[in-house]
Amino acid sequence: MKTIRLTAVVFLLTMCQASFAQYDDDGYYHPGYDASHSSTRYSSYQSTNYLDTYEYGWCNFYGEYSPLKNFTTAPGDDDLLFHTATIGFSYNYVIYPTPVTFELGFEASGSWYSERNKNGTKDGLDFYSARIPLNIGFRLPVAEGFWILPYGGINVKWNIYGEQRVTDANGRTERWKIFSQYDMYNSDYNRWQLGYQAGVKFIVGNCVSIGAAWKSDITSFCTYWDKTRSQEEKERFRGFAFSLGYIF
Repeated sequence: MKTIRLTAVVFLLTMCQASFAQYDDDGYYHPGYDASHSSTRYSSYQSTNYLDTYEYGWCNFYGEYSPLKNFTTAPGDDDLLFHTATIGFSYNYVIYPTPVTFELGFEASGSWYSERNKNGTKDGLDFYSARIPLNIGFRLPVAEGFWILPYGGINVKWNIYGEQRVTDANGRTERWKIFSQYDMYNSDYNRWQLGYQAGVKFIVGNCVSIGAAWKSDITSFCTYWDKTRSQEEKERFRGFAFSLGYIF
């Protein structure tokens, strides 16, 4: 009988100790919490253990599609719709122990525009660029393996190569390199641009990112002289971008 009582007491003490070990210093319950590693727990901004997987940061590899419009300051001119495909990689650093994150990335993209005119000719413009985005975000957990990341920041873009084409009704094509001063003597296409973005990403299963963002140029993509109005006109890109990525 004494042996049974001793065994019961030891069992109850062990269960009590294990139960208290589930609680953090702030008094919240944390399933599976290891008291010997309490220093790795987030501070009082979040009382769950949803963020343990990527507590200090994570990487994101993603693809993005953007139906961006090229807006011009010249009244009456049509804004051209460009299709833009992008692949990117970023590292998100968590400013511990807050929900604030800092993101540094690299993106490579290609943009293209094509339109057939009523007279049978066809206009087209393609260009390729690289971009370095810098973002500040807030990591907001919703449930186990699911969190939301609103963010915003600026980007520096380098336009590497571009080509403008005009194809006549007979199929003959004339081409110009848009970043060449020799080919584009009456227009100035800028190789370097500054832009901004603001959006939100949804992280599902701690591994998949789904995002939407508004992107816009701050500096102009192209400037040219409008003889009719006797003034300089500018063109800039802006529009929504949609992304799908992998978190690791």
